[in-house]
Amino acid sequence: MGLFGIILFLAVLDTLSPSVLGGTAYILLTKSEKKDQRLLLFLVITQGAYFVLGVIFMFGIEPVIDLFRQLKESSFVSVIFLIIGLTLIYLSFSLPKWTKNKNGNAYACIFQKIGGAISFKVIVIIALSAFLIEVTQAIPYWAMLGLITYHKLSLPIWLPTIAVYNIIMVLPSLVVLILYKNNPKKTEIKLVKFKNRLIRSNATLWAIGGAGGIFLNIGLQGIIPH
Repeated sequence: MGLFGIILFLAVLDTLSPSVLGGTAYILLTKSEKKDQRLLLFLVITQGAYFVLGVIFMFGIEPVIDLFRQLKESSFVSVIFLIIGLTLIYLSFSLPKWTKNKNGNAYACIFQKIGGAISFKVIVIIALSAFLIEVTQAIPYWAMLGLITYHKLSLPIWLPTIAVYNIIMVLPSLVVLILYKNNPKKTEIKLVKFKNRLIRSNATLWAIGGAGGIFLNIGLQGIIPH
């Protein structure tokens, strides 16, 4: 019980994910119809990606490591990683300058662009982007996988554990959705306040820069001879 208590605590920590909460605010503040369907699609994609990642990890990361080793041996792939890394680092410094105006920073511009109706295709892009940005910083999630591995839990136990963990991660978003359905105007006021906090935050820019550094390092290791 102590192990699952720790895992529950880690799941509660993961409910504070800025990407998932931010995506929830984005979708509910748009002018789109069927916001509930779009939000549920967003949550299914993000948590589905986390679940698949956890399953891959638990079944053994050796195939994944071997794949990366093969990719690192390709100079072409290394150059691609290098370009991606440099681009992300450049964007992390340039986005505030490009979007700086009287209305706010980069986040204000993002909210303005997605303020209208958004298609399911855009939802998929937002969901995958949120996952890719957040997964590098999901320390509680990786800790949970580490605990399961360390205690050598069997498949019938760790599989539902990961599934329940992912559900707990999005409980705040589901609560917000229920509140929105019951009282849209009051909930929108609170979401706008949360949106304004995100606008004043530069956490995502740090995440973009950090991801760029990782890609840059992988690219350099593949190009520079050892």
